[in-house]
Amino acid sequence: MALEGTIKDFGLPDIFQLIGLQRKTGNLTLTNEKSDETVTVTFENGMVVMADSSARRLEDRLGNVLVKQGKLSRMRLEEALEVQEQTLQRLGHILSSGSVITAKDLRDALQVQVSQIVFRVFRWRDGRYQFSPSDSVDYDRENFAPMSADFILMEGIRMVDEWPIIEKKIPSFDIVFRPVVDPMLIEVGAPGPDDSGEFRRGAPAASGRICLTPDEDRVFRRVDGERTVQAIIDAAGVGEFEVCRTLFDFLNRNLIAPEGRGETPALEEGEAKARASSMPGYAVAALVVLLAAAGLLARLGSPFLVSGRPPVVEESWDLVIDGVTWSRLARLDQAIHAWKSTYGAPPQTLEELVEAGLVDRSYLRDPARRPFHYETGSGGYLLSAVDDAGQSRPDVVLDRRAGT
Repeated sequence: MALEGTIKDFGLPDIFQLIGLQRKTGNLTLTNEKSDETVTVTFENGMVVMADSSARRLEDRLGNVLVKQGKLSRMRLEEALEVQEQTLQRLGHILSSGSVITAKDLRDALQVQVSQIVFRVFRWRDGRYQFSPSDSVDYDRENFAPMSADFILMEGIRMVDEWPIIEKKIPSFDIVFRPVVDPMLIEVGAPGPDDSGEFRRGAPAASGRICLTPDEDRVFRRVDGERTVQAIIDAAGVGEFEVCRTLFDFLNRNLIAPEGRGETPALEEGEAKARASSMPGYAVAALVVLLAAAGLLARLGSPFLVSGRPPVVEESWDLVIDGVTWSRLARLDQAIHAWKSTYGAPPQTLEELVEAGLVDRSYLRDPARRPFHYETGSGGYLLSAVDDAGQSRPDVVLDRRAGT
């Protein structure tokens, strides 16, 4: 018997987590009448193995992204599509087996495209769901690595949590940015001063060079004063959230500046409606998602309830909360690096980051509204979560002090 209902009554975090906990196999169909879009997420043993959208088929999206990344010519794509029409084989199989693209190119592109489809539905505020269990499902087992429902849940909540802040500086994907620093000053992949393997950020005073991670450099190299944000997303080969968060960080570090607006590629009608409905109102969406996730702890009448066990495994929920907490600490860490690149030292208080517009005030506390602990010293700083007694948690800490 299929399980169905509305997202308002039973939120997406509830659905994804319980499918994962019960290791279900089948198809979750999500329908949004306002955007006239239907998304189908396929699960195998509780893991996400496929996702597709009526707004634009996965294989259409996949082929176009590979073209925009320069890994596939438009002519070769058209040829592959003709072969697909005749043989009914997967587009990815045709491209990789014919050595048109590498197997890694295909795996990376599939991971990004499926992830974007799944994560975008976390920004839906209403709609219907229907889960149809089955004994087996079909997906590209050779080229797609299954994604755990817990990972989807934590990343989805993290994205919805950060989008309202990013949206303040990147309200549209048709904005064009230009670099304001000499690309020759960029240093990629420099290890941190504590030899921990982490990447430094900011501009060290001695060398005047700017250190970026490889992923950051991939985005920065595509900021040219002509490409729109959407074009950078298409060319970078990573998800739209990661690109926008990186661009937001560049803006705070004064590495790029707005140049104006450009033309975004024409979208199919369904995809345009979906994007229009999902972009505004992130603050409301974040509240809905977090409240729905919190309500999961108290709900006893879940349609996915397994007889004889609680509706949620407590440890699994703790992982979700810790995931959001780590996300906020990481965002504060980025803001402090941006502050240091300007003033040469960490701020005295986290409140200064808010006043400078580097973070939203909500990031100064964890999901339980407990303020983060922050202290400076030894040429660096320490950030940590606290427990109910107000004591620093040694398991959730970022220590950037010299010699640690």
